[in-house]
Amino acid sequence: MSFEKISVVGLGYVGLPLALEFAKAGLIVYGIEQNPKKVEMVNKGISYIDDVKSEELSEVVNKGVLKAFVDFGSVKDSDAVIICVPTPLGTHKEPDISYIVNVTNEISKFLKKGQLIVLESTTYPGTTEEVVLPILEKSGLKGGKDFYLAFSPERVDPGNKKFTTRDIPKVVGGIDEVSTEKAVELYSLIVPQVHKVSSPKVAEMEKLLENIFRLVNISFINELAILCGKMGIDVWEVIEAASTKPYGFMPFYPGPGLGGHCLLGKEKILVKNSKISNVYSLEELFKLESKENKVYKIGDLEVLKTNDLFVNSLNDSNLSSSWMPVSYLFKRKYKGDLVKIITEDNRKLIVTEKHPMLRLDNGSVEVVEARDLKVGDLLPLFKENFKGEIEIREVVIDLIKELSEEWENRVRVKIINGSWVNYKAEIYSICKTDRKYDYIKGDYLPLGIFRRLEREKKVNIEHDSLILLTGRGPSTAKFPAVVKIDKDLARFIGYYLSEGCATKERGYYRIRLTINKDEKELFSDIESILNKLGLTHSIYLSPKFKAKTIRINSPLLGWLLIDRLRCGKDSYSMRIPDELMSASLDLKEELLKGLFRGDGDIHYRNERRNYIKNGKKYNHRNNSLVIGYFSISDVLFYQIIYLLQEMGIYPSISKNKNHLKISGYDNLKKLTDWFLDEKGRKYSNYFRFNLKKINNKRNNFPIPLVSVKEIEFESVDNIDVYSLEVENTHTFAVGSGIYVHNCIPIDPFYLSWKAKEYDLGVRFIELAGEINDNMPRYIVQLVMEALNKHKKAVNGSKILIIGVAYKPNVGDPRESPALKIIPLLEELNGEVEFYDPYISEIKIENNKTKEFKYMKSCVLDEEKVRNADCVLIITDHDNIDYEMIFKNSKLIVDTRNALRKRGIKVDDRVTILGVSK
Repeated sequence: MSFEKISVVGLGYVGLPLALEFAKAGLIVYGIEQNPKKVEMVNKGISYIDDVKSEELSEVVNKGVLKAFVDFGSVKDSDAVIICVPTPLGTHKEPDISYIVNVTNEISKFLKKGQLIVLESTTYPGTTEEVVLPILEKSGLKGGKDFYLAFSPERVDPGNKKFTTRDIPKVVGGIDEVSTEKAVELYSLIVPQVHKVSSPKVAEMEKLLENIFRLVNISFINELAILCGKMGIDVWEVIEAASTKPYGFMPFYPGPGLGGHCLLGKEKILVKNSKISNVYSLEELFKLESKENKVYKIGDLEVLKTNDLFVNSLNDSNLSSSWMPVSYLFKRKYKGDLVKIITEDNRKLIVTEKHPMLRLDNGSVEVVEARDLKVGDLLPLFKENFKGEIEIREVVIDLIKELSEEWENRVRVKIINGSWVNYKAEIYSICKTDRKYDYIKGDYLPLGIFRRLEREKKVNIEHDSLILLTGRGPSTAKFPAVVKIDKDLARFIGYYLSEGCATKERGYYRIRLTINKDEKELFSDIESILNKLGLTHSIYLSPKFKAKTIRINSPLLGWLLIDRLRCGKDSYSMRIPDELMSASLDLKEELLKGLFRGDGDIHYRNERRNYIKNGKKYNHRNNSLVIGYFSISDVLFYQIIYLLQEMGIYPSISKNKNHLKISGYDNLKKLTDWFLDEKGRKYSNYFRFNLKKINNKRNNFPIPLVSVKEIEFESVDNIDVYSLEVENTHTFAVGSGIYVHNCIPIDPFYLSWKAKEYDLGVRFIELAGEINDNMPRYIVQLVMEALNKHKKAVNGSKILIIGVAYKPNVGDPRESPALKIIPLLEELNGEVEFYDPYISEIKIENNKTKEFKYMKSCVLDEEKVRNADCVLIITDHDNIDYEMIFKNSKLIVDTRNALRKRGIKVDDRVTILGVSK
């Protein structure tokens, strides 16, 4: 036997029964489970899963063939590893595959030649080959050659005594033929039938087909039940009659329903493509990408598949950051609660209540819903010096190529070290007017003429050997034909963004910078940059405001900053050009120097301070420095934050305005040579008198962290929210650089928008989710109508719910419609209790306050039933005395036809889903 020892990762309702069966088959089984309590119970032979008997578990544990661990060390001793971790679904059937990614990263650390890895978790087609395989191959081993990989969907039906793990055939699909055969060999040890398919994608899709088949049919029968109820037809009788057909029909039964979370459009995000990067709001990004990519509509959901779009992402398993591709952008309408998260340094982020957030827990990053965050939780921040595959390019702008036609008669082209006399014949050959003599005499060519000479291949001159002229006589202004954004020009752009504005004169923009007249070093630097570019300028003083204004004469500088680089014209519209957001770190630093030398504020204190502590007097020196920056432009403000954090500088933010503050020795030390004049002297004095560096314990963590200070909730109705899907890591930095998780839609929504890529309409699948989502509210409506007919309202009525499991005869409340129905009844001020023989306690969320409470199962007896104004049957477990409930109830709403199918002849006290009274 080639398989002697295996590891099963995830000991839940899938993994533990699987581990037990392999142990009973004679293999040594290592169970890996992150919950220490479950590990302890398994090692004591105590089962916490209904489908696993403690007697059977204890037997294999005592034999030493099954042992559970919290860590992954046993992987190195295993012949095969089976992954059975959850992909939890939200209300829009969106799974989180971060569990798969995290455990695969751990497995890769111990991967060895000859091992078989099998993924069983329900997921979207492509996960095995596109997510799991690349992570495993980072170990240096090659899939299909050094190790084997397959997908085999879990098919566990909790509580099903007839079809248990060993009775259900397995489907397997490997990345190659050998991987498939290895998986067949493994599962053949515990199940009688293993069905081979051609690839992991086929096996992954097969699982979704099973789930969606059930979902679509239940949705169809739910809608039919509502219609039958209104038409006076008994839907249960209809199903019973249809079931007599021996072929072509499979009965499904109505029920109360089956059990996309995003960000506001104004939230900012830093993205890149192969050419440029910049900060956009999510709303802006969706609009920009919509111009280049087709938008698919699925109900109120809009989806577009992106090309060449990257976002900064955190790998939450090894805490590294990199540029990762964005696969899809989403936009949809949202009604519900928003969560506003405010950190200790006043970063703000607004997300929908169930958006998956990242937080630090026991030294690692975990995923939690936004509504579950608590004050004091630590959130990861956009990380410095991340690595990626997008190369930084030199920023060069050729004005001869890029100026529009309107400049062709206004701009003159001159050779720097040469003369147009040498090209007289070529010029005369295309110029038939007398103006050609003026061109030779003045030694210039209009831009339009030069472009024509180039098009007709009559001249071949490097553009960087040319200079451009505008204006005449004393107003003549020179400008380079080719502009390379070097450190000086990057710094000048920073000066403009802080201290500049653009005004139109004679139809063209002129640039002005206004600085404090005492900032002599700053003025000298600006003037030296202008002289280097050959730009003339004029200066005038404002005694009233102690200001010095520099007016640059060249309209081409206005074109460069306003039209080409889109820097903005005033303080409200200023933004860093895409080219500089994509440039090398040295250019970005020079840009920031210009910004902070211009509008940066420095608050420096160096004084002695007297205070009393524990009854003792102290006199200490207070040497402190805080550097600030304010911008009324939202875009510029967030751009600066991202650039600072890219350099490892983490500012705090003022509470109610776009003002950032940089403090702390480590942050300030990185600003060496940033400041001039009085600002520079204050900066130098701080380090001159700084005697002690204060260490921050968080600085020892691999990524920067920030603590949550406040959490606020706000109810909204029908607003646009946005999200994106990031390949592999499924995380991205948003807002002021807070890393969050994303969700991947699936089952049925993943297939729905996936099909749209191929212009294939799948309205039937889309409707399935919509119908089931509305069923809890319809059930509450039935309760309301039943009470109203007896002159009672839900308000103040006692409602007893029978069964809160998601299916009969199991103790699992996951996705149970009861979790939605109970809050809806409580919103109407109903007094709700529940009884479930399998579940002692459930966690219920208040729809308004978003607070959680725990409800315990009550004792079911005649008195309890008699005291209830209405009994609501949600889950029809077999071990419930329905006869007693019927005899003692005032009203019953039966969503499962539980009474009649047990032979009870109902009366007008009973409302049955899908049956008109």
